Order: sequence, then C-alpha cells, then structure tokens
Amino acid sequence: MKKLVIICALVGATFAQAQAQAQRQGNRERDPEKMAERMSQRMGEKLDLTSEQESQLKNLFIEDANKRKEIEEARKAEMKAAKENHREQLEAILSPEQLEKWKAERKEMGDKMRERRKRRRGPNE
Repeated sequence: MKKLVIICALVGATFAQAQAQAQRQGNRERDPEKMAERMSQRMGEKLDLTSEQESQLKNLFIEDANKRKEIEEARKAEMKAAKENHREQLEAILSPEQLEKWKAERKEMGDKMRERRKRRRGPNE
C-alpha cells in the first residue's frame, strides 16, 4: 500500500512539473528584440563583455532572428505554392467523378486522424 501511495505521488509530481514547464515555455517572450536583449545581457555577464560588444551582439541576434523569420515565411509560401500546383495537376488528371470520390476519401481520412488525435489527448482537451 505504501508503495502504491509513493508511486502515485511521484507520478502526480511528474505531471505537475511537466505542466509547469509547459506553462513557462508558453509564457516566453516571442519578441526578437527582447530575446536579443536577454541573450546579449547573459553573454555580457558570463563573458565579461563591454557595453559595445553587448550592443553588437544584440544587433547580430536581431538580424539573425529577422533572417530566420524571412526564411520561414519563404518556405511556407513555397510549400503553399507546391501544394496548389499539385492540386491543380491532380484536378487536370482526374475526371469530375473521380475528383469528388478522392475529395470524399480525403475528408474521411482527415476525420479519422482528428478522431485518433482526440482519443490520444484524452477527454480533458
């Protein structure tokens, strides 16, 4: 009985810690300038940087964040265009009846996937 109580306590503590960590990560600042400021300050403290070095690092981190954002947006646009091109080619090949059947099968597969995800998450989410 004692072992069961200890196991339950450990499992509960683990879930509580995981939830707290997820909440902390969700609260993180997403602003590139604030993140760059924080990173340059931390490096300044750890590496004994001058204020000019910290300023240069902050600018570097901001520039890097902006480049990453541009790359991410370009990839999204490229994927969207590729997906649209694929759909257009598919529609050109299939007859209207085949296309309707294919769309119905895709909808059914999507519904099944959503149902599976829902079951994995549990009733609370």
